[in-house]
Amino acid sequence: MKYEKLIHKISAGELSRADLHNLRLNAFNKLTNGDDDAKAVLSAIGVATPRDTYILFMGFCPDADINNRQDTEWKKDGVCRFDYLESEIQVERFNRICIGDLVILKKREQFGKTMKLYGHGRVIGIGHESDEIQFLKMNWSSQSLIIEVPLMGCNSTVDIKEMETIKAEMSDEFYSWLSDEKENDNGI
Repeated sequence: MKYEKLIHKISAGELSRADLHNLRLNAFNKLTNGDDDAKAVLSAIGVATPRDTYILFMGFCPDADINNRQDTEWKKDGVCRFDYLESEIQVERFNRICIGDLVILKKREQFGKTMKLYGHGRVIGIGHESDEIQFLKMNWSSQSLIIEVPLMGCNSTVDIKEMETIKAEMSDEFYSWLSDEKENDNGI
């Protein structure tokens, strides 16, 4: 197959998010122009883990009301969802999450100051209910300890941070909380 080397690089996790995004656009373009081999590239991208991973701080209580919490269902079903489609910016952020990214469940605590973290897990797949609605297939940690940490500007339900930002700003308590379940595979 003519894209075998490229597919190997994709599968080996050698490419960044930006690389995968550009490849996806090029592969769609080639497929549209009759290159059926581009389907294999798109399939490889669909299950790829980029070399640069993110942390998603994900709110789970609609209307910031703990009585509306969705995390228990997500953990039971092995998923993470964002169904507030009216917020196009947050939907776009949520749709940037890739396999291998870390999702941390958060709820703002002291307004503008702290948040409580209720669990974490790794993205192991991406699912689609329709063209508009994506969900994350998760490997949730059994971590049950809730900790309070600095807010770090997490003012939206879907807040993506790069690993370097987290490393520079989070406390030792945060890292201890993460490592309690040996979820420590991307430098954290």
